[in-house]
Amino acid sequence: MKINHRTFAYLFFLICVSCENPIKTNQPPNVVLILSDQWSVKVSDGSGNYDNGIETPSLDLLASQGISFTESYSTYPLCTPARASLFTGLYSHNNDVGFNLRRDSILERSKTTPTLGKSFELAGYDVAYFGKEHAGGYGYASATEFGSMTHSDGGMLAEGSAYDPIFTQDAVEYVKNKEGDKPFFMTLSLINPHDICRVLGGKVAGATFADAIHFARTDDEPYLRFQPRPDLPKNHNISYEKGMILHEDFMYKETFDLDTDQWKRFISTYQLLIENTDKHIGQLLESIDEKGIKENTIVLFTTDHGEMAGSHKLIAKTTFYEESAKTPVIIRYPGTIKPKTLNNNALVGTIDIMPTLLDLAGVPIPTGIDGRSFKNDIINPQNETNFDVLFSQNQFGRMVRYDDFKYVKSVVYGITYEILYDLKNDPLESTNLVNDNKYRDPLARGRKLLDDWLKTENTVLVTKK
Repeated sequence: MKINHRTFAYLFFLICVSCENPIKTNQPPNVVLILSDQWSVKVSDGSGNYDNGIETPSLDLLASQGISFTESYSTYPLCTPARASLFTGLYSHNNDVGFNLRRDSILERSKTTPTLGKSFELAGYDVAYFGKEHAGGYGYASATEFGSMTHSDGGMLAEGSAYDPIFTQDAVEYVKNKEGDKPFFMTLSLINPHDICRVLGGKVAGATFADAIHFARTDDEPYLRFQPRPDLPKNHNISYEKGMILHEDFMYKETFDLDTDQWKRFISTYQLLIENTDKHIGQLLESIDEKGIKENTIVLFTTDHGEMAGSHKLIAKTTFYEESAKTPVIIRYPGTIKPKTLNNNALVGTIDIMPTLLDLAGVPIPTGIDGRSFKNDIINPQNETNFDVLFSQNQFGRMVRYDDFKYVKSVVYGITYEILYDLKNDPLESTNLVNDNKYRDPLARGRKLLDDWLKTENTVLVTKK
């Protein structure tokens, strides 16, 4: 057949276009979930713009290659409930995991509750899980769902510096040795920076710091990594609202008498733990690159909750303050997600991770879950979002985020508290606006949103001492 000049030019054009824009295969994407424990976006958020001396090159690289959600929150800022929500797409009142280490009814319920791992398995994926479980028992992240698994629970919960290298190496080896055409879904669940809890142990001050630092060592003089030591948070001396914490006489009493140097040592330790965790993240990312599967692999990094790290002179989590409640959500999917992208609009929660990963991979989303896919907010981050309201809960209160506001209603030992923060004008959460008449309208909106949600939750807020 004779080809004329016009036909030849057109064929040449098609060849050039295909070279510049390679057609993706029909092979479903691999999916990698990297989960840390107690990672604060206030310390490191993947931006690289830190004034606290911390270095997290792996997370910063991941963020530069994908999209970061700046308004993402834990559905329940506590380890076990948050993880159960992540793996089920359900709020705590719907998955029966309302506190740490609760195990009653988990196994029974897991038989009928769709999970993240099971959904990928049913879609033909090889599934693997490495790391901390702590999701309310073996029902939501178990060997029955993950063909390859190295997990920790019980005594290993607070030994991330010892076990995270093992989990990471197992994950790296899994990627390295993966054979066949089947796509895989893998979770690397790192314990740290949760080791910061070992600083507490009922004794925060004095010599216990030296013992705790052992778990965060990077050299013979671990404190010297941060010299001068990090500044205290800008809201360190801003008093907390009583309705934001439950156990004033338990979790926080050890921190009331800490001096400035002790607080800085605490923060230095926490930053060291984050830096160590970042190295493990980097090792897994390198294994994906070396395997040559980067272009067809979705990577999502998040955490179960944050860490107060001295804000309002508080430590740990559970509270609805930004330091505790906000979570990083960073996603890389070359060819689908534009590099160096920020989404500052969508209010997304832990329960939304499951449907989003399934949706991105083209896997059916189970019916009846609470979470929603924010895939559209990933692909078109500047478009108007439907994720304009977000709910969170803990064992004594509920929170709703909307517009520029955060409204909290809690019941602590029979006393009802209401808290309203204007996060745009008061990012340090210094002033409760509940009694300010100028904020009657946003207060009324927050009350209605939360009351309407509580009706669907069918829960009465009662906390007994």
